[in-house]
Order: sequence, then structure tokens, then C-alpha cells
Amino acid sequence: MKLVQGLAAMIALTASTAVFALTELTPYETRYEVTRGGSNYGEAVRTLKYENGRFNLYTETEISLLFLSDRRRFWSEFSLEDGQVTSYEFTYKRSGTGRNKGFSGSFDHDQHVIVNNESKQTTDIDASVYRMDEAASIEQLRLDVQSQRDEYQYAVLDEKGQADDLVLRRVGEETLQLPYGEVKAIKVARIRENSRRETDYWFAPELDFVLVKMQQREDGDEVATLQLKAIN
Repeated sequence: MKLVQGLAAMIALTASTAVFALTELTPYETRYEVTRGGSNYGEAVRTLKYENGRFNLYTETEISLLFLSDRRRFWSEFSLEDGQVTSYEFTYKRSGTGRNKGFSGSFDHDQHVIVNNESKQTTDIDASVYRMDEAASIEQLRLDVQSQRDEYQYAVLDEKGQADDLVLRRVGEETLQLPYGEVKAIKVARIRENSRRETDYWFAPELDFVLVKMQQREDGDEVATLQLKAIN
């Protein structure tokens, strides 16, 4: 059960050459193995597309553990201007063992509000501050690790439709042995105060800084690890 619960935080918790130069984000399709203690529990995919001036990110993780099953999907539509991600649509759905969960929201940047698409009600979240969703923040981090900064702070809308403030810190560089093969990657740790959970991310410069590994631990024990096995 700890594996299933931990994946929620982990997942939120992945044109022409001229377009890439303008947007700074290369679209991709990636597949990952989900493991714990060296055993395979499922797989994950991340797909980033660019159409009509906006990016569309889709993330899905599906795992099974004994009699438990868990499927989590994220859809995010965002733009990128001057290196800054701005979200417009965000949807999260969870299904499997236990109660299904979900949230869908729209960002109205003219009115600085976020609307709950199911209730059609405006939330109390200020969209001038919380301008991107949690899934898209991984793409913002993908950009920011290319800078010389060591710490990154993001105000995001999370999968519950609530405001969250993320703090992440660059740890260093490592050589990883992945199902995909050997890659050099930049490691980033999420900083949480008074939390038993730890989350680390790895981005590979040789693969356009795409996310190649993500790991979550609780009380020092591994909960789950995503490792790249294929990329387009």
C-alpha cells in the first residue's frame, strides 16, 4: 500500500527545429519501469507534444502489487514564454483498488483565477501566483536545471486542486545504469520540512534534459523508483 500511496506524490509526484529554438522544450515520448527493491511493479509513460503554440503533457503510471492495482493519469496544457511555464488546463484521474479520485481545473490568467471544471466554481487560489500545475512543473524544472542556480521554488496547483509550494535543490551529477542504458544525469532533491518522504529526480543533458529517473523514499526506505527504458 505504501508503494501505491507514494506514487501519487512522484507522478505529480513526465515540430521543426525552428520551433524548438523558440520554445526551448523538445517534445518527446518516454517509457519507464516502476520498481521497488529491484522487482518490477508496473510501468509509466510521459508524452510531451507541441501544437498550435501550446504544449500538451500526458503522464500515466500503472502498477499492481499483490491484489492492489493503481492507475494515475495527468493531462496538462501549458505555454512557454521567456523560459516560464504557464498552465491553462490540468486534469488528474486515479482509478484502481479503493475509491477513484480526480480533479480538473482551468486557469483564467486574465481574471487571475482557477476554475474547478466539475463544479464550475472559482477556487480561492490566486492564478497570478499559482500559474502552473504540478505535472507541468517537471518541465519547468527540466528547463531550470540547465541554469547555474542550485535551488528552485515553484507555486503550483496540485492533483487535489490545492495550492502547493515546491522547493527543490540541485544535488550534483551522477552516472546512472538504467534499463535504457548508461546516462549521465543531474540529480535534484525535493526539500520538505517535517516530512517522512523524500523525492529525487534525475535529468539527462544528453537526452535534452528529459526526466530519466525518479525515486521516492519514506523513513529512508524505498517506496518506488521510475527508470527510463525507452525514449523517442
